[in-house]
Formats: sequence, C-alpha cells, structure tokens
Amino acid sequence: MAARKTDLAVFDLDGTLAATAPQIALAVQSAMRLAGLSAPTQEEICHYIGNGAAVLVKRAMVNRIDYREEEIDPGIFARVTELYRQEYLKGLDRNFTLYPGVPEILALLKREGLKLALATNKPDYCLAPWLAAAGLTGVFDFALGSGVLPVVKPDPGILLHVCGKLDVPVARSVMVGDSGNDILAAKACGMRSVGMTYGYCYTRPLKEFEPDFLLDDFRDLPGILLA
Repeated sequence: MAARKTDLAVFDLDGTLAATAPQIALAVQSAMRLAGLSAPTQEEICHYIGNGAAVLVKRAMVNRIDYREEEIDPGIFARVTELYRQEYLKGLDRNFTLYPGVPEILALLKREGLKLALATNKPDYCLAPWLAAAGLTGVFDFALGSGVLPVVKPDPGILLHVCGKLDVPVARSVMVGDSGNDILAAKACGMRSVGMTYGYCYTRPLKEFEPDFLLDDFRDLPGILLA
C-alpha cells in the first residue's frame, strides 16, 4: 500500500467548518446601532466576511466591499470595532451551525494520525470560546486567528507559521477552506488545497482560484486527506 501523502490538515473556520454568517452579522448590526449608525442587512454583511474583523467593520460602515480608507472615520471605526468585539463575544454560543459531518470527520482524521490545525481570519481572541461552544475544544493541535501575526490570509505567512509550529513540511500539508483567500495562501507557499464550495466565496466562483481539489460535502474529505 502506498504511503499517505498528508500529515497535516489546516482548516479555515467561517464557511468551512460552520455556517457562522448569522452570528457575525448580528454582532456587526448590534455594534453599529450601539454606535448610532444604520446597519446593513444580514445578507449584505455576509458578503463582507473573509478578511478579518477590521475589514469586515470597514465594509459594513460604507456598506460595500470596495471601500477607501479615507472614507472611514478613525474614531468611529475604533468605537465600532470595540463594540463588535464585545457583541461578538457575547453571542459566540449561538446563531451558528456546524456543517454536516464536521465533528465526526475531524475525529476520524485524528484517529488516523493526522495533525489538525485551524488557520482563520477570525480574531484570535474568540477562538477558544467559539471552539468550546461548538464542542470542538481539544480537536486541533494548533489554532491561529487574526491579531497574532501582522498578516492575515491570503498572506502565506499564516500557513508557514502553522507548519512551523507543528513541525510538518508544507509539502505534506493541505489547506481546507471555502474562499479565495484560503486557496491563494496555499498556492503562495506551495501547499495543496481543498476548496469547499458551500461557504462564503463571494468575489467569484471558488473554482476560478483553482484549488487542487473541489468538494461539495465535508464528509468527502477523508478520501483526499487519507489517500
């Protein structure tokens, strides 16, 4: 039997492991209203997810993806960002759903000896409480959110940092995500990638980023990672 090619699976969170858009949108709306601003709809906010909390808040403040920095009042931005942090932490235990098969497949991969990591643009301060609320505490060997390093995905430094922490070569690692940021980060450091089609890739179809594999169902992942 041929040796397995993968020792480490690196996962995105929002739109890959869980449908978290309602949770995120409600926190943004609450923060903006507390700051005295009118808030975009949940549907609009869903299109702003994927590049971290700071970009999310800026997009919501101008209610479009392609904002200009000069449009953002620094004082108001700081206020909304802090309110978002508070509101999001308060709501971490609700308004999200794990995609079908996520707990079972992660457990299977661990039993088969893979190292598992989380690399997300979600703020690092909320990872531990979110994982606890999702029943995933202890599943990942390492978890990295935004705010720890000076870059976020699609910068390949995120994935290189994860591989270094877990002492696994990039060539024996796979990035699993739902957005162009995930696929671009993997390509930039020579890591294989699996694109999950059900997530939050709003800029253009995920297949256009040319992941090595494209899946519609998380439960099909072992067929790739354990090959």
